[in-house]
Amino acid sequence: MENVREQYNRNGFALFRSFFDKRQIQQIRSDAKLVFRNQMLNQKIIESPEIDDRQFEQAMFKYFREDIDGFINCGKTCQNLISLHRLALTDAVLEKLKWLGLQTPNICTRPVIYFNSRHLATTDIYYKTPAHQDWRSMQGSLNAVVVWAPLIDIDENLGALQVIPGSHLWGLQEAEMDHGFGHIKEAIDDRRFQSIEVKEGDALFFSAFLIHRSGDNRTESIRWSCHFRYNDLSEPTFINRKYPAPYIYKPQKRLITQGFPDRGVLARLFE
Repeated sequence: MENVREQYNRNGFALFRSFFDKRQIQQIRSDAKLVFRNQMLNQKIIESPEIDDRQFEQAMFKYFREDIDGFINCGKTCQNLISLHRLALTDAVLEKLKWLGLQTPNICTRPVIYFNSRHLATTDIYYKTPAHQDWRSMQGSLNAVVVWAPLIDIDENLGALQVIPGSHLWGLQEAEMDHGFGHIKEAIDDRRFQSIEVKEGDALFFSAFLIHRSGDNRTESIRWSCHFRYNDLSEPTFINRKYPAPYIYKPQKRLITQGFPDRGVLARLFE
């Protein structure tokens, strides 16, 4: 395992095969599908919850075309799945973070689940993110780590993650923020990128400074994955910078559903 840590320090990433219990991964995917399935049933996009993966994907594409606002709400709801957050806090993850050098791991921002397809995107960035460094948005500890986990097997055709080995040592690159990603301005030779093909249950740990991008999902299927971001509360520069917190969470001021709920609805609920 010492060699793996040396490789991590040299390359900026380490891939751990069969790291997660597949039952946990499958639960996240199942929970996420339930969110969309409930709405697609409610809107009669599907007639029965008993559909196979191909039928589910086709229904997702139709839902996206017909009600993008509802689709986006489902996507946001999926970010709060208990199964997703539970995976980010497993002992295995925390122990591995410490093994990689994070003395006091701390969650940087909420976990994110992705379901990428050109049929579920209004622009390319929503299914094929260009080269970027996660530290640009995290702005946390220098040894910050990102854990990327596929929720299905992902090969190059499905858009396997692409990384540049050793690029975490290049420093913070000039970039422009767009949709939460700091796109690197300088053109990078495609030949520098290495595709990381993964299986359900694998976990890719990488430095927040590693330059990476999404591969091109050329299939008709959805690319399911999730990622978690961690800082180290004991890292000296993070302490000296007063633990900067760049993420902003706030509720809307107005009611989304005007006039709801009325007293009658609540009275019936608690009868």
